[in-house]
Amino acid sequence: MCQDPNSRSITSKYVLSNILSIKQVNLFTDVKPRVRWYKDGTLLGDSKDPGTLLPPRVQMHANFSIQINEIRESDTAAYTCEVIRPEPWGPIRQTHSVEVQYPPTVMTIPDDGFLEVKKGEFVDIGCETTGFPPPVVEWRKDGEVMEILEHRSRIRFKASHRMQAGAYECIANNGVGSPVAASIRVIIQDAPVVIAQRTFVHTAPGLRAALLADVQFAVPPARTAWYRDGRPVNTDDRVLSIAQGSTYQLIFRSIRTTDLGNYTFRAENKLGMADVSYKLTGVPNIASFKVDPALNKASPTGFTLVWEVDSYSTIIEYYLWIRQYYGRPATDEPDPLTTDPSTSIWSKIVVPGDSSEGPIHNALYVVRGLTPSTVYEALVASRNRFGWSKLSAVLHFATEPGVGNTPSVVDYSDISPILEDIETEPQNISQAQIFGIYDFVDNNNCKRSCISQTLFVTALLLLYFKLYV
Repeated sequence: MCQDPNSRSITSKYVLSNILSIKQVNLFTDVKPRVRWYKDGTLLGDSKDPGTLLPPRVQMHANFSIQINEIRESDTAAYTCEVIRPEPWGPIRQTHSVEVQYPPTVMTIPDDGFLEVKKGEFVDIGCETTGFPPPVVEWRKDGEVMEILEHRSRIRFKASHRMQAGAYECIANNGVGSPVAASIRVIIQDAPVVIAQRTFVHTAPGLRAALLADVQFAVPPARTAWYRDGRPVNTDDRVLSIAQGSTYQLIFRSIRTTDLGNYTFRAENKLGMADVSYKLTGVPNIASFKVDPALNKASPTGFTLVWEVDSYSTIIEYYLWIRQYYGRPATDEPDPLTTDPSTSIWSKIVVPGDSSEGPIHNALYVVRGLTPSTVYEALVASRNRFGWSKLSAVLHFATEPGVGNTPSVVDYSDISPILEDIETEPQNISQAQIFGIYDFVDNNNCKRSCISQTLFVTALLLLYFKLYV
C-alpha cells in the first residue's frame, strides 16, 4: 500500500493461480492526495485526470485502489502506485508484483505433428510450451517413458534404424490444472523387410500349393514381384498372384511337374530391396523321430528307432546315420591321449522304403550291435522319385547296461530319447550335400581299409625277403 510517508518505495508481491476461479484483484492505498497507477512503467490511471482511460477490466475506487477483474495471463506485471505530495515532499511509490499462474499449453514442432525422414538423416522434433510456472516436459515413445538425462522441450537424434519410428508424445506439466500432451508421428524411410514362414514347400503333381510372403515394412511402399530362376512368373487362371494387405501369395491351383523349382519374392523401393527364396519341390519333408517309451525299445546291444515322414510319393529308401555321442563335436582326428582314431564316426544304414503313396509314411528299424551303457545319436533322410529330403533333427538315445557291465562314471540307463535340432533355422539341402555326408563316411571307411591293405602287403614283402633273399 502507498501509505508510509517515510518510505520512497515499497514493493509487495501477489501470486495468483487457478484463473478460472479468481475474478478480480484489489490493490489498495489509504492516502487521499493525487495518485497515479503504472503497469510496468506505463501510466494506467490518474486520480486527478478524469481523461485518463482505464482498461475496461480495471477500476479505480474512491480510496484510489484499483481493481482488476477477470484475471488474464497478460495481467502478470509490476503495478506501481505513486502518491504525489506537495513541495517540499516528493512522491511516494509502492510497487506490487503480480504473477498470474495458468495451466500449460503445447504446440508441436513441426506444427502438423508429422515428420518423415530417410534412414541416416536426423530427426528433430519438439514442443513449444507456455504456462506459469514454466512447465516441465516429459517424453514418451509409443506409450513408454523415454530415458532422457534432463527435461527438454526438443529432442534430436540420427535415424539409424526403422524401429526408431513411432509416436513421440511430449507431456507438459507445471502443477496448475491438468498436464497437456501433444503427439508427433515420426516415419523413417528404409528398404523393405520381408519374412516367410515356410520357404521349403512340399507338394506333388495335381495338388494345390501356395508360396506366402509377408512384407513387414516398406516406406515408401515397395514394388513387388515373383520370379522363377531370375525371370518373372507368368500368371494365368492356374497360377495366381494375390496381394491382401501385407501378405503376398503365389498360388498354384494344380501343380504340374514343370512348376517344381526355385522361386523368389522381391520387394523393392528407392532405398533398397529384399528377396526371399523358396523351393517348391516334390522331395519328402523332413522326417521326424518318434519319442515314445512304448515304441523305443532299448536293450544292451540294440535300440528300436521309429520315424515318420510326409511325402506325396512313395518313399524309395531311407539313409539312417548312427554314431556314439560324447557330448562334444566329433572329429576324425586321433585322440590326443591314446593316439587311437576317433570312434565317433557316422555309420550309414540303408533302410528300404515302403509301397505306400502317403502322404504319411512310417518306418521302424532296430539298430543292433551297439555297446551297452552308451549314448548314441541318430539322423535320417528320405528319398522319393524327386530326390532326397533334408536331414532330420538329431535323436539322442542310450542302450541299457549289459550283464556285468555297470557304467563306472555316468549311468546312462535312465536317459530317455531326446530330439535336438541340428540347425537354428531351416535351409534347403541339395542332393550333393547329402552325398557329401556319404562320401565323408565312405572316405573314412576307405582310410581304414587302405591302411589294413598296406599293412598286409608290407607283411608279405617282409616274409618274401626273409625266405628267398
